[in-house]
Amino acid sequence: MSNAKRSPDADCEPCSLSTSLTPSNSTDGAMAIPFASNTPCCTSTSSGTETTSGESKRSLLTGRRLSLSQCVSAHDYAARTTGIAVKIAHASEQSAVHALLREGTDALGAECAVFVSFVRDSADVSACRFLLACEPDWCRRYLASGLIAHDRWLAYAAHHSEPIIASSLTATEPAQQEAIDLATRNGFASAVLAPAHSGAGHSRISLLCLGSSAPGFFEDEGFGAFRIGARMLALELHDWWLARIRRELIVKAHITPSDLVLLRHQCQGHSSKRIAAELHVSKSSINSRFQRMNIKLGVANRRMAARLASECGLIL
Repeated sequence: MSNAKRSPDADCEPCSLSTSLTPSNSTDGAMAIPFASNTPCCTSTSSGTETTSGESKRSLLTGRRLSLSQCVSAHDYAARTTGIAVKIAHASEQSAVHALLREGTDALGAECAVFVSFVRDSADVSACRFLLACEPDWCRRYLASGLIAHDRWLAYAAHHSEPIIASSLTATEPAQQEAIDLATRNGFASAVLAPAHSGAGHSRISLLCLGSSAPGFFEDEGFGAFRIGARMLALELHDWWLARIRRELIVKAHITPSDLVLLRHQCQGHSSKRIAAELHVSKSSINSRFQRMNIKLGVANRRMAARLASECGLIL
């Protein structure tokens, strides 16, 4: 297995498995942390200076943290969270999105957050990216322990879209409890899970996990307003990642409009003979074009090329 460092932007490219935990830093504050898994997987985490504002600043000055009900009752609560979501949609750089994640976490009333975007393949997780507004060392230990393969919270996100309080999920095996305990020790004693899914047929899933060091913090009557803001933030972050992945794939693999036509035919199960007839070229020409595209995308066959394009939102 290769221990080569990976770029933090290499989400959609095939990634060799690795047991190395040496981070590879980028110019925007992100770092790649390769890790061992049953399936190829890339990660990207960001670190930065936490920001505080509004009610949270006032609570720090008084030495007392506001309750969730007090946070959501602020007259500008909805306007602040909506404004941050709008900014995410128009952000061009990952560093800006990371700063907005921190700002949004504070605006909602949480202390820390993790946003993870992943592809679920049967029971395995692959092509995974993290954006952190919490202690980065938590992510290193989480990955080093292989807990991603047993994460009860990710499993929930893979099959549900409703934001929930994490304590409503029970661990059914020791590794699941280990993942929860690690999160609890690193700022997520109370947590809310806000999943975000792509459209029908897409396997790309995201999860925004918002945390508080105070046990039971989100089990408060203010949760109704909080969950709306959390869902909005999760969806905007998810859409931003999908747009970024599409741009990366097109640029890095030099995908052309004619390539996308072939990939759409493949998704529909069309043979080379049928594609050739519709495009008025030879069957051998279609096979050659698929072979060149497979090489550009770094995949073994045309079926995998079409799946990759679908996962990254290039085709429906």
